[in-house]
Amino acid sequence: MVDQTAARTGPDAGVPRSPDDVDCVWLTDVLGPAVGPSAHVADVLVGPVGIGIGLLGQLRRYTLRWEGGDGPASVVAKFPAAGDKSRALAEALAMYPREVAFYRDLGAATPLSVDCYHAAVDESTHDFVLVLEDMVGATTVDQLAGCPVERAEQVVTALADHHARHWDEAGLDRAPWLERFVEQGLPGQIAAAVRVCWPGIRARFADELAPGTLALGDGLADALPRIADRLSRRPVTLSHGDLRLDNVFFADGSDGVRLCDWQLTGRSRGMRDVAYFLTQSLTPGDRRAAELDLVARYVRRLASQGVRSYDEDAAWEDYRTATLLGFAYAIVALGGLDQDDDRSAALPRAMLSRSVQAMADLGCSLPER
Repeated sequence: MVDQTAARTGPDAGVPRSPDDVDCVWLTDVLGPAVGPSAHVADVLVGPVGIGIGLLGQLRRYTLRWEGGDGPASVVAKFPAAGDKSRALAEALAMYPREVAFYRDLGAATPLSVDCYHAAVDESTHDFVLVLEDMVGATTVDQLAGCPVERAEQVVTALADHHARHWDEAGLDRAPWLERFVEQGLPGQIAAAVRVCWPGIRARFADELAPGTLALGDGLADALPRIADRLSRRPVTLSHGDLRLDNVFFADGSDGVRLCDWQLTGRSRGMRDVAYFLTQSLTPGDRRAAELDLVARYVRRLASQGVRSYDEDAAWEDYRTATLLGFAYAIVALGGLDQDDDRSAALPRAMLSRSVQAMADLGCSLPER
């Protein structure tokens, strides 16, 4: 486990302006606390990490040759999105400083988190960098293909353990910046983005949307503060906020599941994560067949960890509410992000389609005033 308490913030912490600014000297500096003073990076090779994987950031893998000691064979670094639309959205939602703060204050105590060697942000420019453990040996599953049910069972079990650990805000006093979802400003920013993006999506895809979806979309922006309020009522826990399959690693060993991209983390109902994962990352057929059992599994697992006050009725109410939030994310992803390759164009389409089918299957309706 990397000592993440050393993660630094601020323009003096060495924030590269682009992936091309990362060199052997900089990598030696930021990895030094983890590997010892005599080791240094003698050579580095850089390459991309997937195509269309990071919707709101750039990822690079750095393969390292060490002299004077041993260090990690490779690391993955994350930078701001290259596209203007994606970067503007991330900045409006304060996603980059929030993720840096997560690794600074909570990452080391969060077993689900990918280990972080260095986290820094320049508040004046919104440039940021994360240097993360390279999970190259872990298994990943393509979100477009869909998560197999047995893998979904692993994620739901790991989520329940994680949420139980922080149930009713346990252990979150070390992160006073971590507000409840409704207080973060995120719902208002998402609502504003939905207002901009929905009319174009409505016009383009009206013939493909399930009955009732148009009315849900028309009223969604106004309803988002109420949706956020419901998902922010106690008991809340440490939610990931963007739990989709592209952000999940299936690792060997007892910990099993690891998560990256903590840009939307906050204090909210745990079902915010469960619903977003199941409705966005499973194919509609697999979700329909498995979601009853998976929600029940989550509630049982919470109970096994000492959380016995949260029953299936409450879980299903939260699940339907959180499915509406997932619809908002899909609208923003499809209408508000750069789509520079085939996958980054196809994924938001799949997210919208899966959201629409889930809302229809679940009989979702906007919360009343």
